[in-house]
Amino acid sequence: MASYCVACGASLPDDARFCSSCGKAVVYPGAIAFSGSVRGPLTRPRAGRKIAGVCQGLANQYGWDVTWTRVIAVLLGVFGFPVGLLVYALFWLLMPEEPLPIPATTNLNTVT
Repeated sequence: MASYCVACGASLPDDARFCSSCGKAVVYPGAIAFSGSVRGPLTRPRAGRKIAGVCQGLANQYGWDVTWTRVIAVLLGVFGFPVGLLVYALFWLLMPEEPLPIPATTNLNTVT
């Protein structure tokens, strides 16, 4: 069975323990029960998104499969035409984008 990283959406081999693209630990369904704790603020990630990062952000936050999240969003957009697109647009506007990582600084002062 093909599996995908929930963080970046990359395809993973069956025996993978970590994603080779982003380094996130792979959690298989049923391995760890969801305790109901939130994994941090709901944000739109910069990596792995297709349009605005709304589906990727929701999948990352709640541990869902990003492909199914995108399929459900498209179905809601098509069959629930004005409401589905309005909800997606509201998420796009209200969910903050993931902050840029601060680059490591190097000390170029060689005088001791």
